[in-house]
Amino acid sequence: MDDSKALSRKGPVYGFERGRCLPDVEFVTVGGARKRLSDFKGRENLVVILTGEDGDGLPAAMATADADVRRHDGHVIAVLHSASPASLRWPFDVVADPDGTVRRRFSASNSDDPRLSVFITDRWGEVVFACRTGSGDPAPDATGLLDWLRFVDQQCAECFPPEWPV
Repeated sequence: MDDSKALSRKGPVYGFERGRCLPDVEFVTVGGARKRLSDFKGRENLVVILTGEDGDGLPAAMATADADVRRHDGHVIAVLHSASPASLRWPFDVVADPDGTVRRRFSASNSDDPRLSVFITDRWGEVVFACRTGSGDPAPDATGLLDWLRFVDQQCAECFPPEWPV
C-alpha cells in the first residue's frame, strides 16, 4: 500500500458545523422517553431546533408542516426552555430544558446563549445546515427548513449514488 495515499483519519468528525456529524446527544422527551441522536442514524434526516427567548414559533410551524417533514424522511427534535400545553401535542420529540443542560450538549462552546439555533442533518448525522441567531445568522422559517430537507433527501446516497451518471 502506498503510504502517501493512506487515510489521515478514520470515522466521522464531530462538531456543529456543516460537514461534521452531530455528537450523540442523549435527551428525555416531555413524554418521558429517553432517546439519543444515534437512534435515528440510518433512518431519518433530523431537524434539531433549540429555542430560547425566541419562543415556540418555529417548532409550532414545523408541527403544522409535519406531513411534509415526514415526506422527506425527516424528524424534528425541539428543545424548548419550557414546554407549553400546545407543544405536548406536537407530532415530534419535544424536550423541556429549563436549566439548559441539553442545549449545552448541542453547543460547540458549552454556551448558555438563549437564542434560536437550528441544525439539519442527513440520515447519517452529518450537518448540512447550521443556523445560530446568536452569531448573527437570520432566523430560518419552516419553508426554508423544508427546502433544506428536500435537498438532503435528494442527496441521499441510497437514492441517488454520486457515481451515477447525470
